[in-house]
Amino acid sequence: MPPQTAIVRFVESRVECGDVWRFAFTRPDGYSFVPGQAMSLQVETPDGPASHYFSHCDAPGDEHALVVTRDTGSDYKTALRDLKPGDQVTVRGPMGRLVVPEGVRKVAFLVGGVGITPAASIVRDVVQTASGLECLVFYGNATEACIPLRAEFDSYEAAAPGIRCVNVLSDADASWRGERGHITADLVRAHCDPLDGWHWMLSGTPGMVDAMRELLAELEVPVADVAFEEFSGYGR
Repeated sequence: MPPQTAIVRFVESRVECGDVWRFAFTRPDGYSFVPGQAMSLQVETPDGPASHYFSHCDAPGDEHALVVTRDTGSDYKTALRDLKPGDQVTVRGPMGRLVVPEGVRKVAFLVGGVGITPAASIVRDVVQTASGLECLVFYGNATEACIPLRAEFDSYEAAAPGIRCVNVLSDADASWRGERGHITADLVRAHCDPLDGWHWMLSGTPGMVDAMRELLAELEVPVADVAFEEFSGYGR
């Protein structure tokens, strides 16, 4: 459906981990979206109204719209963090094309940090609808202390045999039993055949997306099998 503009109400927020927060909002009447799409939220800042785009972290079957984002300390993020339950926010959406193409049965994600959000929307919908879509998530973070949405993805893996999440930590301590370092071509090959029918989806900072596109080129994945979205506001 074409984007619509509506007034919604802020429901609640809490720290996800580290400097990452989650925010819940009511949904406009009649609003629908495809998992992986985004919306913009307009809030009041000291310099007037300001908008920012966020991927849906919720699935269409959820009651509230969910945003997970890093607190960069900007005026916009401060205004978002200072919202009180019941405050009005202007939303516009849905928009974006980072969605699973028709007929695709296997999706692999290369994501880092809050770039997990479109994958979270897609995978959550797979669990809720029992669609049978196979999902493999390569997820890069710094430390075990802050892996956004880790508990949710653990529950998704337990709920659906076709869902796997490979956590990769660049600064893991000695107790970490998962993958270490960064997402590399060799690491991807260790967990799947990258040319075996996977549709690849990338999201995160511009630098992260650039690196993952180069990785897929190294793996000789056809460009037609790759979709990506860069998250603005975090630098290259």
